[in-house]
Amino acid sequence: MDATILVIEESLDLCRLFEYMLRADGYAVRAFHDWQVAQAALPLGEPDLVIFDWSLANTAGYAWAAALRCDPATAHIPVLFVCDPPSRSELEIIGSVGISVIDKPFDIIMFRNRIIALLAPRERAAGIRYA
Repeated sequence: MDATILVIEESLDLCRLFEYMLRADGYAVRAFHDWQVAQAALPLGEPDLVIFDWSLANTAGYAWAAALRCDPATAHIPVLFVCDPPSRSELEIIGSVGISVIDKPFDIIMFRNRIIALLAPRERAAGIRYA
């Protein structure tokens, strides 16, 4: 797997867990604790997937995700929220911008399967085949 995953997680422990699991699965990982730093790093290399919590400090994660979706340069990048269970109104907002959600606490197998599913369309477009 040559996919690059951008992780934005304020919790140092959870960020380390994501980095460890994703690297163990063969992904390249760029991890940040601040969404503004991550946003500034986007032009340095397009990730194949973005993972973050919807309730980042100083902004709502879904607002940043909506901005990603509105920008033609990033609109195609899949986004996965790993967050506390959102309210019904938050789910409507999240769904309106086409974001995938996994509730905390999360099952590691489900987390890994969701990543594979989100990356699959990009890998098929690149001609990668699974055995």
